[in-house]
Amino acid sequence: MNRQQIAQGTLLMCAVVLIWGAFLPASKVALAVIDPYWLTALRYGIAAACFLFALAAWEGRRALSWEGQAGKAWLFGSVGFAGFSLFVYEGLRLTRPEHGAMILALGPVNIVLWQWLRTRHRPHAATLACIGVAIAGLGLVVSQGEWARLYSGGSALGNGLTYLASWCWIAFTLGAQHFPRWSPVRYTALTAALGWLTILVAAAIATGSGHSRPPAPDGLREQLWALLFIVFVVSFSAVLLWNMAVAKLGPLNASLFANFAPVVTFLITVWQGHVLLPAEIAGAVLVVGALVANNLVNRHLAGKAEALLAGTPTR
Repeated sequence: MNRQQIAQGTLLMCAVVLIWGAFLPASKVALAVIDPYWLTALRYGIAAACFLFALAAWEGRRALSWEGQAGKAWLFGSVGFAGFSLFVYEGLRLTRPEHGAMILALGPVNIVLWQWLRTRHRPHAATLACIGVAIAGLGLVVSQGEWARLYSGGSALGNGLTYLASWCWIAFTLGAQHFPRWSPVRYTALTAALGWLTILVAAAIATGSGHSRPPAPDGLREQLWALLFIVFVVSFSAVLLWNMAVAKLGPLNASLFANFAPVVTFLITVWQGHVLLPAEIAGAVLVVGALVANNLVNRHLAGKAEALLAGTPTR
């Protein structure tokens, strides 16, 4: 990794962090004129088409084949795109964007806990300490210092739905391991295309039952900027920028930058006029600090493992 790659990767990740940080505040605005089902259908219908076009342009038309794995691709696409988006939007209706951003930021913590449960291999003590601090910080953020908020009221339900959304995205992320021959763009494009079919079915059922309704054209025009940002910038451009940044910086370095996306969300909500309580600020500092510390711990452990494999003494 040379200086040019580091500089380019850093710029790419700065753009990704800004986009991800603005995602939930922009979505909160859009949800005022379009409900979660139609917003999800619009978002991923256009994004899937863009990904398929990009895939065909970069890897050729042969890459559009599911190679007999359409069933698995549909499953992970349904969980990752339909499940994640619907849960996060339903949750966002009931909670604040900055709280949702903190919950989604705990994705790496959830992956560690899942691997611990699956393999019965206890994580490093420093990792467990970081997890404990991050969870405590999240509790401060979402409760605003009033612990009863964690289990009562609409915000508790909204936070719970957002937490389910984070697990949907984790399942989608880990699902890439089942397609080792597929590039990240191919995995995203083909799963998104099939996942969109599930979104259409969910939207049809919700609309037919009266839980959802088509958006009014005037409302869409009113919040056109937010919809364009969500559809083209968040759902398409940010994914490509993330893949490019990972290629230049590596997953650990890129993840270190990603930990700061909730900070951007907090700053945007303050700019919008929300006054942060001391408990929210303290909790946010604990969460971000713990995530950064955990990333640094993982980098150190990975470096020690590489040194041992190479036969180099380590401290």
